[in-house]
Amino acid sequence: MELNDYRNFFFDLDRTLWNWDTTLIGAEDLIDTLNDAGKNVYFHTDNTLLSRKAYAEKLSSMGIRTKEENIITSGYVAGELLSKINTKKVYTVGEQGLVEEINSRDIEITEEASTAVLGLDRNFNYSKIEKCKEIIEKGHVYTCSTEKTFARENKQLPGPSAINSAVTEYGNVENIGKPSEKYRKVFKEYFDYFPGKSMFIGDRTADIETGNKLGMSTAAVLSGEINEKKLKKAEDEQVPDYVLTGLHKLRRRII
Repeated sequence: MELNDYRNFFFDLDRTLWNWDTTLIGAEDLIDTLNDAGKNVYFHTDNTLLSRKAYAEKLSSMGIRTKEENIITSGYVAGELLSKINTKKVYTVGEQGLVEEINSRDIEITEEASTAVLGLDRNFNYSKIEKCKEIIEKGHVYTCSTEKTFARENKQLPGPSAINSAVTEYGNVENIGKPSEKYRKVFKEYFDYFPGKSMFIGDRTADIETGNKLGMSTAAVLSGEINEKKLKKAEDEQVPDYVLTGLHKLRRRII
């Protein structure tokens, strides 16, 4: 299938479209080209710093037109899963985006909980490790991401996997971000799309594995975790259909 034949494009955010503060070269032009061509453009991220609404506002302020309903985050996935299993109370390690997505399901965020959800938290500290230790010994801990770094414009900061590691010292945690089965189940319920006409784009092997397991074509952008060395060692489910050195390469093949 030619790239121009795809109808739906699902883009990761961090290190695929932006480094948080600035978009990557070609990002705005590519999204504009897809929108002008009548394609459906969606976004997915395991970064829980913002809610879907706030991500839509941030993207739009950076020249990438979109709406809240076109975005899914692992914070949203966490809220959906907790709601479906009738969770009433949860302890969160994370920032406003994760809190908002969980609060929107009328779930109380409190230290008096037997369930915890971990996202990226730039104020992570010893007392939060202590609370998670208590919860993991008697309840369940979910993680929203396995990303090792959080990319800003000029540097790579520690990502949520560092927080996950601190907690897994005391027991097992369950990832509900990409490429988990729970993430994919919520994804399929959230978006209306035909896999055979869809492309899933990202910079991590977790992105590629997610897209492949969702039945889509996949494209790896060499602006983040994935590089040529990792591609050579990738397992079948982590092998992309396309490899792009930059987003401008995808735009040229769609025009």
